[in-house]
Amino acid sequence: MASGQNIIADKGAPHVVFMPGLFNETMQLLHDSYEYFSMFGDDDRSRIEANLKTLYSCEMSRITLRLSAIMAWLMVQRAVFAGKINAEEAARSYGLDFNDICMVDNRVLHGVLPSYVCFLLDRSLELYERVYRLDMQFKNVH
Repeated sequence: MASGQNIIADKGAPHVVFMPGLFNETMQLLHDSYEYFSMFGDDDRSRIEANLKTLYSCEMSRITLRLSAIMAWLMVQRAVFAGKINAEEAARSYGLDFNDICMVDNRVLHGVLPSYVCFLLDRSLELYERVYRLDMQFKNVH
C-alpha cells in the first residue's frame, strides 16, 4: 500500500474498509480530466483527423464512465462503512459496473489520439483495474 494512504476499518466488521487515498486519487483524476477537456479538449479535437473525432469522443466518454463507476463504488463502500447498507446487499447489488466497457486496454491509441488523452486513458484504466480487484475481493468475502 502506498505511503500516506489511510485505511479506516470498523472494529465490528474488520473486512469493511474505506480508503480515503483511493477516493482522493479518483477525485484528482476527475479534476485533471475536467480541466483538460474544458480547457484543451476542443482545441485538440479540432486538430485531429475527421475520422478520429468520433473515436476521441468515445474515449473521452470511456474516461468519464470509468471514473463515475469508481466513484459510485466508493460511495457504496462508504455507505457500508457507515452502516447504511449491509455488506452482503452491497456485494450482491452494487458492484463495480460497466466492466465490459471500462476494462478495454487503450494502448493501441497511443500516437493516434492526443498524448494527454492517452495519459488519462492509461491512468483511468489502471485505477479502474485496482478497484475491480477490490470489488472481486469484497464479493468473495460476502
